[in-house]
Amino acid sequence: MIWGDLQHWEQEKGAFHPALQQAVEWLRTNDLETMALGRYDIQGSDMFAMVQAPDTVVRSERLSEHHAVYLDVQYLIQGEELMVVGRQDASHASIDNQLAENDIAFFKDVRHENEIYLKPGMFVILFPNDLHRPNCSPDGGTVLKKVVIKVNKSLLGL
Repeated sequence: MIWGDLQHWEQEKGAFHPALQQAVEWLRTNDLETMALGRYDIQGSDMFAMVQAPDTVVRSERLSEHHAVYLDVQYLIQGEELMVVGRQDASHASIDNQLAENDIAFFKDVRHENEIYLKPGMFVILFPNDLHRPNCSPDGGTVLKKVVIKVNKSLLGL
C-alpha cells in the first residue's frame, strides 16, 4: 500500500512505477469535481477509472476485500473517508471469493488492520495482497465522491 496526495506529487512521482505515474497523472490532469459518475478508459481494460459517489458506513459494516488482477488507486474528491487496510496472510480466509468472475474476494475477520483518514486530494494505492475496507467513516452516512483507477498488475510486471 502507498499513501499520498497530489499536493506532494511533483516531489514524489519519481519513486513510482511508470504505470502508477500514468494513473496519478490522469487524476491530476482531469477536472474530477465536475466529471460525471461512470467508467473512463485510460488504457483500455488494463487501466480504467471509475468515478463513484458511495455512502460511507461504519467499519464494522464493511467487509474487507482484495483483488488478484488489479491494483486500486483510490482518490478522494469530496468528503472524508476512513480507509481500513491490512495485509493478507494465510490466516485470512475469504468468505466470498469472486476472484475468477469479478476480481474481488471478501473477508470478515482481519487482524492487524490500520486506519487511514483520507481528505480531498489524497490517494491510496492498494496492491493485490492489501486487504482494504473502503468507504468507511466513524459515523457512516457521508456521501463521498471518489475515483478508483484499476491498474492491471501486468503493467507493473507483477
